[in-house]
Amino acid sequence: MKTPYIYFGTKGYWNTPGVTPTSNVAALATFSIASSGLLTATKNNSTDPTTLGYRVLHYAGDAVDDTRGTDFTTDFVNGKLFAGGTAAGWGANKNADDKQVGQVTNLTGVSAYLSGSANGVITVGDNVSSGTAGTTATGILMTTNDTVVVEQFKRNDAPGNGASAGELSSCYAYPMTAFRGANPVAYAKTHYDGTVLDQTDLYFESTDGTATDDIIRIIHTANKYPDLVKTMEAIANCGIYNRAVTFYDLDINGLETFAGGPSLSGANDLGIVGCWRTTA
Repeated sequence: MKTPYIYFGTKGYWNTPGVTPTSNVAALATFSIASSGLLTATKNNSTDPTTLGYRVLHYAGDAVDDTRGTDFTTDFVNGKLFAGGTAAGWGANKNADDKQVGQVTNLTGVSAYLSGSANGVITVGDNVSSGTAGTTATGILMTTNDTVVVEQFKRNDAPGNGASAGELSSCYAYPMTAFRGANPVAYAKTHYDGTVLDQTDLYFESTDGTATDDIIRIIHTANKYPDLVKTMEAIANCGIYNRAVTFYDLDINGLETFAGGPSLSGANDLGIVGCWRTTA
């Protein structure tokens, strides 16, 4: 019997609360390939983070003056100047180094954060004159009401930058006859652009022949579970047999490919921000 094949690329995603700094640095909660789809490659104070294939974004949950490095002047989501004040839509007229609630800072400074040797720990530095990470120009002082998102934005194939299977979740393809079901999982987190997120785990018969199911973990816009299930049904009944149908993919240039929602539109109808394989 013919059956369509479904292909899943990978996009690592880690959403974690801010951490109170200790000795001018804040070590974020440890993540792994199973929990986030990636492990960040080693990064020191001289590594340009824009070359790594992932970005670290800080969402301000508290308004605190004099806490952001002077290198950061523009909001990552809306492009507005942090110093724009009420005219730019912020709550008050402040300087660029003053955090206001809802502002998103892309930590692109060379010394903004450190990452261990694929150990799942990112350490963000404060905006202090000296420290193991961060400076008055590149650091940011966190509170526990803030959020940090580690987001893969391309499948980087540069040596040491997450190309190996030990640092990225692998891509997988399955016959649709191997699909066992979809499980909505409580996630209760918000993306840095303010979108509320949910998690759905898609179960497939294991690719290695064991009794343990493969899980494709999808992080997506809240309340999209019904549409996601309908999308799986549409792929199962699509009648395409000469190629695998791509559910999601992210290439080395940062280009994303989507199946779309139940109509298989090819757009990001499900609001996918993360996609990776783990096991039951």
